[in-house]
Amino acid sequence: MKQILSWLQQRPLRWAAAIVWSIWITILLIQPEADPIINLGLPTGPQTFLRELFFTCMHLLAFAITCALWQWALSASMQIHASIALACIIAIVLGGCTEYLQTLSPDRYPSWTDLIANCYGSLLAAWFIWRRSADHRQDKDEQAQSP
Repeated sequence: MKQILSWLQQRPLRWAAAIVWSIWITILLIQPEADPIINLGLPTGPQTFLRELFFTCMHLLAFAITCALWQWALSASMQIHASIALACIIAIVLGGCTEYLQTLSPDRYPSWTDLIANCYGSLLAAWFIWRRSADHRQDKDEQAQSP
């Protein structure tokens, strides 16, 4: 088990995970719906409220994962707060770029709702990571002060 955990902490693996995920999510978000490169089997149909809510939640989740993976990759070579901030910026910029690139796809269009969900997902992940790091630091401080 220790060997697996040490393998997961290697810097090249962290960077590879963040880069591959970013490429994957970019392809998924800019590919045409009618003829997708990666077919996820998502049903096409009219834009109902529930369908839009589902896709908005998926954007939120996808960019929370993006931020978390980039923070994990960056934390191998920089301090926690800097890695959180930079990961959040990377995820938000990627979200903005994917929304813009949808203008180049024949049946896709950029959406303010998606862009806001991308930003909120990124910020939510950054906040959660920051809270966990603050809680972890507080636990260490309490352990150091106890006799």
